[in-house]
Amino acid sequence: MLMFTPGPTEVPLRVLRAMMRELQNPDLDEDFARFYGELCEKLRKIMNTKSDVIVHSGEAIMGLESAVMSLVEPGEKVLTMTSGVYGDGFIDFVMAYGGTPVEVRVDYDDIIHPEEVDRVLEREKDVGIATLVHCETPSGTLNPLEEIGKICREHDVVLVVDAVSSVGGVPVEVDRWGVDVCIVGSQKCLSAPPGIGVMSISKRAWEKIEERRGRVRGFYLNLLNWRDWWFEKRVFPYTHSVSLLYALDEACNMLLEEGLGNVFRRHGLVAEATREGIKAMGLKLFPRKEEYCSNTVTAVETPKGLNEEELRRRLKEHYGIMIAGSWGKLAGKVFRLGHMGYNAQPEKVLQVLLALSRCLSDMGFPSKTWEALSAAEDALRTNR
Repeated sequence: MLMFTPGPTEVPLRVLRAMMRELQNPDLDEDFARFYGELCEKLRKIMNTKSDVIVHSGEAIMGLESAVMSLVEPGEKVLTMTSGVYGDGFIDFVMAYGGTPVEVRVDYDDIIHPEEVDRVLEREKDVGIATLVHCETPSGTLNPLEEIGKICREHDVVLVVDAVSSVGGVPVEVDRWGVDVCIVGSQKCLSAPPGIGVMSISKRAWEKIEERRGRVRGFYLNLLNWRDWWFEKRVFPYTHSVSLLYALDEACNMLLEEGLGNVFRRHGLVAEATREGIKAMGLKLFPRKEEYCSNTVTAVETPKGLNEEELRRRLKEHYGIMIAGSWGKLAGKVFRLGHMGYNAQPEKVLQVLLALSRCLSDMGFPSKTWEALSAAEDALRTNR
């Protein structure tokens, strides 16, 4: 079965084999500590940062909660920029730890507009932290991180970014764009197995955490434990997931060997082919403007009268391809194709488009298979 979902993605055999390495003791073996440090250095290159990098055991959403728990104090105002399901999730975390969200909200088919962020920060002078989701995978949109990061830096606001579905697929310049905490997931564009989260933490973010009036309420997610244990003593605060780190390391090796510029071009090429094929098939992209679409995932409106869940079931059972639905208020209204990481391959996209078009025809939707494949192939040929 081809798992063409926006995370977890297909994992290369080379990465899977890396997990077969002989286990090291992460608590006692100095060689493992050196390996971990080298892995963090590779991730710095991928994230374009010189900040501290933490690789922790736990899915990437743990990093989102860890950042909020460690930074936000009860009663503190936090600018929460939300254009989708995960932006709303940041609001939940802020409220759970006693913060007061100051929302910049747009519809799920839209993106956050930098001028609105600037306007709100001009009004709310006491906001010191902001949250943003770079790629909203349930909506298939990509927010303008570079412009928003610049505005947050001008207002001296610590910016926390969910880049879980963008780092390794589209350009992300953590330091140059003013991102203070950047959260990444192993199972997305890096195409490693799920279960590992990555965070970069700037000097400004550390200072903000250290200047808290009250103690951080928690242990496992408390970033200060990493500062006190790993960065000062070279001891991990808990036993690490050794085999998953071997896999992540090999995934980073593959990405760096290909070269970031080549990786981004490949994602752009495949995304363009996917969008052209979808439109030629007679379907409609979900984002209100195509320029808002992410190059790592394509969100498609479910045609009127079509059961989205049944479409996905048939596609899996009859054609051996798994695609994704969406979440929250988009459930049933949107389905998604995940062309990120190892999935961002021209031959895989053509296979998926062919199967999708045939499946739609099976269900009585007048899909244009020939036109869809021709449009996708033209995009691949023209943009190579």
